[in-house]
Amino acid sequence: MLKLVVIEDEFRTRETIINIIKIECPEIDVVGSGSDVESGIDVINTFQPDIILIDVQLSDGNAFDILKNSAVHNSQVIFVTAHEEYALQAIKFSAFDYILKPFSKAELTGAIMRAREAVLERASDVSIKTLLDNIDSKEDKKIVLKSTDDIHLVSISDIIRCEADSSYTHFFLTDGSQITISTNLKEYDELLGNYNFFRVHHSHLVNLNKIVKFRKGNSGHLLMTDGSEVPVSSRKKERLIEKFNSL
Repeated sequence: MLKLVVIEDEFRTRETIINIIKIECPEIDVVGSGSDVESGIDVINTFQPDIILIDVQLSDGNAFDILKNSAVHNSQVIFVTAHEEYALQAIKFSAFDYILKPFSKAELTGAIMRAREAVLERASDVSIKTLLDNIDSKEDKKIVLKSTDDIHLVSISDIIRCEADSSYTHFFLTDGSQITISTNLKEYDELLGNYNFFRVHHSHLVNLNKIVKFRKGNSGHLLMTDGSEVPVSSRKKERLIEKFNSL
């Protein structure tokens, strides 16, 4: 049975979470709980849980204060938050799950089941390191990409472009390699938009820093640093030119 701890400063929310887990997730054992940074660190170090369910913003700090100062190794972390957009970005970049308040029973149990699978795959030690690096780093952000067989830790600056293929996304990197993951392009459009990436076509998201040339015309194309050509949709041309002017 997997061990889980709940760290939440709102008493009623904490008790609701614990009760739902006990009823809906019998294969999960809630071994302890905390209500602030100090008790959160203590409960993690004491029980070494497989899953940590934690509120991003606590009364005396935040979840990252706890993660940086506790012995987190193979734990899968699920964040509970009502806002904190900067934290959501960091969480998404590092492939963590999160629940927005107010959450439903189905959302909570679904997140826990996904965390259970991730723990069993022992993937989260890479993700935790990436999360903390992303929070501390001003530049050279990294993203975790999970393909069928491997977990890749990739610098965002090394991504040349992303290409949609039905429900899959192909990532093309500066070293000539390609990573394919089973997530659609829309999610990465949202994640990478603040890092000089622009969706020039419904099937193509490009790193603006990796463009060599823009061939305008009726059917515009971009020439990328890896020699590839990417089509630009007619409705994206004007916005793309605006992006160039802002670089």
